[in-house]
Amino acid sequence: MAAPRGLGFLGWACFAAVAACATTPVGTTVPAPGLRQELDEGSAAWFFNATSALTLSYEQQGLLLKLSQTLRAQSEPVQVARRELLGLVVEGISSGTFDDNRIAAVIQQIVAAAEARGPAVVQALGQLHSGLTANQRQTVASTISQGLNGQQGQSKSERDQLQQRVDGLTQGIGLTDAQAAQIRSTIIDSFHTYAPDLQEEATRRRKELGGLSQAFATLYFEPVVANVTAAWDLQGKSQRLVAFARALTSILTPAQRQQVAARIRQRNSID
Repeated sequence: MAAPRGLGFLGWACFAAVAACATTPVGTTVPAPGLRQELDEGSAAWFFNATSALTLSYEQQGLLLKLSQTLRAQSEPVQVARRELLGLVVEGISSGTFDDNRIAAVIQQIVAAAEARGPAVVQALGQLHSGLTANQRQTVASTISQGLNGQQGQSKSERDQLQQRVDGLTQGIGLTDAQAAQIRSTIIDSFHTYAPDLQEEATRRRKELGGLSQAFATLYFEPVVANVTAAWDLQGKSQRLVAFARALTSILTPAQRQQVAARIRQRNSID
């Protein structure tokens, strides 16, 4: 729905922060979207996932499917650039040398593709908002809020994710005790140094998504591209992915690097 002239998104977000406390139903806890889903659907992935807490009509289910398919089609340039980055990371692991210039250029392609998709995300969120009832919108907002509050333990979960990534890539490649200890100290136990902007990004992420979800619960909802792109820092995450690969590569032997590179190629993923 369109807001009256002169009322912007931030104004309604502030209004929603007060109104939601009294009117928002308790949402159901649903899994936060994964990296692949957010690459495909942007910030809308949180709203699409939150609709699983609702009982949708057949018409609403059809709308949700249509919006998801449209966004995924719009996101193909993001996925193409992400796959190119993964290829450069694999080359770096395999050879022991990372092409910084090419990597930086591809990361910028990822960011540009995500920003170009911004209007499509805004349109999808607006159509989803119009297709739900007031109570359904409030439940979606509450569900997202619970998911964001559950991410307050982001530091621990990030460490756990790094541990899982390391285990998945290095299992069975013959790590020595010294190598395992170096991986723990250099990557896993020192991940705050390894990713110093992690907490700042997590705080910004909660703020942006929280503002979007609060405004979604109101009658008038007018997000702008800046609102839907700031909530997901693809540049920061891509840079940390490269930093992780570089740190791991420096610890492995040439033979081990070949095994890890082959594993990533087979999975088409570093996770």
